[in-house]
Amino acid sequence: MKILPKLERKLRRLRKKVTRSPLTRKLDLFHESARKKAFQESCETYKSQIEKEYEVRNTLPKLNRSNKEAFLSDGTFHQAVGRVLLVAEFFAMMPVKGVTAKHPSNLSFSWRNIRTCFSVLFIASSFTNFGLSLYKVLNNPISFNSIKPIIFRGSVLLVLIVSLNLARRWPQLMMYWHTVEQDLPQYQTQMGRWKLGHTIAMVMLVGMMLSVAEHILSMISAINYASFCNRTADPIQNYFLRTNDEIFFVASYSTPLAIWGKFQNVYSTFIWNYMDMFVMIVSIGLAAKFRQLNDDLRNFKGMNMAPAYWSERRIQYRNICILCDKMDDAISLITMVSFSNNLYFICVQLLRSLNTMPSVAHAVYFYFSLIFLIGRTLAVSLYSANVHDESRLTLRHLRCVPKESWCPEVKRFTEEVISDEVALTGMKFFHLTRKLVLSVAGTIVTYELVLIQFHEDNDLWDCEQSYYS
Repeated sequence: MKILPKLERKLRRLRKKVTRSPLTRKLDLFHESARKKAFQESCETYKSQIEKEYEVRNTLPKLNRSNKEAFLSDGTFHQAVGRVLLVAEFFAMMPVKGVTAKHPSNLSFSWRNIRTCFSVLFIASSFTNFGLSLYKVLNNPISFNSIKPIIFRGSVLLVLIVSLNLARRWPQLMMYWHTVEQDLPQYQTQMGRWKLGHTIAMVMLVGMMLSVAEHILSMISAINYASFCNRTADPIQNYFLRTNDEIFFVASYSTPLAIWGKFQNVYSTFIWNYMDMFVMIVSIGLAAKFRQLNDDLRNFKGMNMAPAYWSERRIQYRNICILCDKMDDAISLITMVSFSNNLYFICVQLLRSLNTMPSVAHAVYFYFSLIFLIGRTLAVSLYSANVHDESRLTLRHLRCVPKESWCPEVKRFTEEVISDEVALTGMKFFHLTRKLVLSVAGTIVTYELVLIQFHEDNDLWDCEQSYYS
């Protein structure tokens, strides 16, 4: 019984020690008030940014077209891609009216439009050319190398048909894209608005210049080939007979047919290169939208933000993901054709590189074409993979959210970023990520090792075969 009073005294001493002193209580209150003040300042910063964005959206000055300000970029994908589509229309692709208009609401598609009629006419012409190539290949010994004209003209014909169908859906796609863009945090500087259009223009310019250079080298090599395998005394007729032999395999030589064959070849070469550039341009646009959202998250990185901020950013991220799915559904067949086509031609060109080059002009053209093809395939892979990279970069900013600002909206946002596989695909068979580059390289090496086992050193300038075969 005497032990109980001693225990009670010890318990009283422990309670006195556990009880916080007045100074500790004051420090705790000061810390709590400072935390609330910082949280309130973060909320006020967020509110001021929303108010600025609202003012930017609703107080834009009405400018005449004669003013220089009217030509400044607004940072939208529609405006950035307008001139690129205008060039494509000249080559019978994407017959959409209003591609250079300021707003996507001016876009329209009509079967009676002269652009559409020209596109349909060229599709019929390409189908005829494909049929002639198929007939010539089937009436000669078939090999891995001899089917190259069928692969080339077949892929061009398929891309033309897909682009015509895409043109019908393009106005609705651009209107949805514009809606998503207007909901995103707006660019704070004119440089930010200008960057997307500049990047797309430079990709198109470099791609077109290299494509033109490749075609000029091809013509020089073909002229040397025609002079080596001359059938007539006329060098011009020799050139057309050798470069359009699928036409003159079933018909006698005539100037209109020769001009038609050259026209078909020039347009097909552009379309063959353009399908890669188109995939790159769409990838640049989608990656830019993710980057626009990530830039805003980086500006508020580590700050205490209200749940409303994270809810808004999560919805914006979800809208961009839906936009990616819509664009992927629209262009996935073009992506599939682009990658499979490039894979085949790289294998063919690497296999042909084992043969002796018949002339300096042909060697320059051959190796320039091979390097351009590999570089273009690598560029498509990396630009497309950038969409996936930018979508995953959001997770890095979410991991820096302070614990005072952690809420169910942040958790939901994080789970969505982790669980979603945001990337362009090739008909859902493969996702365009950086891992794909190594997979494609491994596939090329594997196929090349198999083909080398059956390779025989052939004369690249066999006068009995097509120059393009």
